Amino acid sequence: MELNSIEDVSALNEYQKVKQIERIKNKLRRLSFVPAFFCAVMLLYVFVFTWFEAPWTIMHLLPIAIAIGSVGYSNVQRTDLLGQLFKLKYGE
Repeated sequence: MELNSIEDVSALNEYQKVKQIERIKNKLRRLSFVPAFFCAVMLLYVFVFTWFEAPWTIMHLLPIAIAIGSVGYSNVQRTDLLGQLFKLKYGE
C-alpha cells in the first residue's frame, strides 16, 4: 500500500487503531469467562469430594488457591486492557 498523502497516513493510523480496539475487545470477552469457568470447576470439585466422602486435607485446598489466583490475575489483566481501551478510544 502506498501512502501518497497525509490523509492516507491518517487513514492507515485510524484503521490500525480500530483493529487494535477489536483485539482488545476480543481479549476482554475471553477473559470474562474465566471466573464462571473456575466457579463451575470448583463446584464440580467440591461435589465429587463430598460425594465420595473423601477426607479433606491441605492438598485439597491447593486447587482452590490456584483458582483464586487465576481469577485474580485475569481480573488484573482485564483492568489493564480496559485502561488501554479507554486510552485508544478517548485519548490520553
